[in-house]
Amino acid sequence: MLALNATVARASDAARPRTVVPGASGIIALRPDGKVFATVSQASIRLWSATTGRRAAPPIKGYRGPVNSLAFSPDGSELAVAGTGDVTRWDITTGQQAGTALAGHVGAVRWVTYSPTGDLIATAGDDGTVRLWNQATGELVRTVNGHAGGVRLAVFSPNGERLATTGVDNTVRLWQTSTGLPVGTPLTVGSGPVYAVSFSPNGRLLAASGGGSAVRLWNATTGEPAGEALTSNAGPVYALTFSKGGKLLATSSGGDNTVQLWNMASRQPATEPLAGHTGPVRAMRFTPNGKLLVTGSDDGTVRVWAATTGEQVGSTLTGHLGRVWSVRITPDGKRLITAGEENKVRLWRLPTK
Repeated sequence: MLALNATVARASDAARPRTVVPGASGIIALRPDGKVFATVSQASIRLWSATTGRRAAPPIKGYRGPVNSLAFSPDGSELAVAGTGDVTRWDITTGQQAGTALAGHVGAVRWVTYSPTGDLIATAGDDGTVRLWNQATGELVRTVNGHAGGVRLAVFSPNGERLATTGVDNTVRLWQTSTGLPVGTPLTVGSGPVYAVSFSPNGRLLAASGGGSAVRLWNATTGEPAGEALTSNAGPVYALTFSKGGKLLATSSGGDNTVQLWNMASRQPATEPLAGHTGPVRAMRFTPNGKLLVTGSDDGTVRVWAATTGEQVGSTLTGHLGRVWSVRITPDGKRLITAGEENKVRLWRLPTK
């Protein structure tokens, strides 16, 4: 197998890692067990070892056309690919198509995701619909309508009972997956677009942010507001993420390029703003133990922060030549995978803290 990186750099080192995958887009997916990640190139979809950076399986060469979204099934056996038209699924061991294509959307499909149990697949498209499919048979279970225009994102709640979607109509909508019926009224984060949406780990809260400075919270069961908005952010909030236990919520501030950590018990800032990036943060994740937060920015750098103090851990990770679009962390907390707009993916070793 071809090794695309001779070494894996430590995140605490100042040295730049070697490129893991040249010619790969900023769209990546990490298998749930954290051992394999998928990337997209012009010719194929490729699978790589998250430990060594070597190819982990034969490339998926049967897919043709642009790719907008990738998702692994919860058991890691198949990879769903969304682009223009049908959504296809691929056996990652053989590289062959698995089951029938999910056909029905008119125009581009912008997002694909599996339910936590893996029995449903949700797809969202430019035709303004969200479609739920039976994973085993590939049959359409139901079509969900409500957005005025294209749908850009779909996220299942941790128990799979709710589905949150965002669209070009600048709303967040909450749906009951068993019926496809709306939960509450359409939700807004202000007058501008919605950039990020996430359920809390216990599934009780739904958080969303957008072009304004506020992060809004709703009761995920009823769709009703859950307290006042979090408002210390400056400018658009491009990204947000909960820590594993849900005690902290991290939100990015596009106006001053900082990140704010929130104590979700008090709904107050947990630390001073995390300052250092010179461009907006569009990608971030907590490590599985919740002790570290990793942020990727338009300035082409990645930074690691202590969640309890807000202090930067180790050196700034450099090497990307443009915006950092994606940040993924393996379940053991040892490996960090980042992808940027220069079509290169980089693999790092995270510090243990």
